[in-house]
Amino acid sequence: MLRKFDYSRLLLKRSLWLLLPIAGIGMAESKLTQQRCTNLVISIKGDSGARFLDQMDVRMLLTENGGDPLLGSRLKDVAMNDLEQRVKRNRLIRKCQVFSDLRGNIVVEVEQEKPLARWINTSENGETRNTSGYYISDEGVFFPLSENYSARTLLVSGAFFNEPEKLQNAKGAPVMDLLHFLNTDPFWKAQVTQLNADIDGEISLMTVVGDQQIELGTAEDYQSKFKKLKIFYDKVLSQDWSRFKRISVKFQDQIVCE
Repeated sequence: MLRKFDYSRLLLKRSLWLLLPIAGIGMAESKLTQQRCTNLVISIKGDSGARFLDQMDVRMLLTENGGDPLLGSRLKDVAMNDLEQRVKRNRLIRKCQVFSDLRGNIVVEVEQEKPLARWINTSENGETRNTSGYYISDEGVFFPLSENYSARTLLVSGAFFNEPEKLQNAKGAPVMDLLHFLNTDPFWKAQVTQLNADIDGEISLMTVVGDQQIELGTAEDYQSKFKKLKIFYDKVLSQDWSRFKRISVKFQDQIVCE
């Protein structure tokens, strides 16, 4: 009888250990279903030097310009996916994730677009037609300028960029590679201020020191062209930066200067 009683007591203890966590989870879930939004916590990721949007801009997107304040709303009634879509309507935003935490906050994590270049609309003779233009992201996507911040980046122009979809297909891939190169190589990033590409993809570059126009040809095999240019800069132009105004490396194994 004693063994039977001990066994029953042991079984009861084990049952309680199983039931208590389940009861706790149930109470927590019940509390969460009634929990209301206490705050909007917004973080903006991206280039640390570029602030196209601030937290107030994101808040206005999130709340439909204040029409849906969210604070005080029951979290279980808030459609997080819908909030993400609201924020992502702004083309300055690349990614957005919205979720709630255990403190009752609605957390919004935003990633900005990353500007690789800025397209300016020009006429055939190179005159700027307007000052608006667009940024080109590091993925080849055109996105609008910001009222809050103007990124210092490479300027691009020419008929090639009049069809933005080109930058995301095979024809535009070499041009995108070239833009990445001009943004990452320390020397050429400082030296090249503007890139112009005509409708056939023939590229010319404008420089800072010497104010030269460099005729690059198409973007294919740009690495070898810039190697030739760098040797020419080191051996010739470094002696007299204003000696030539036009330099062409578009022909294989040749450098033509005027």
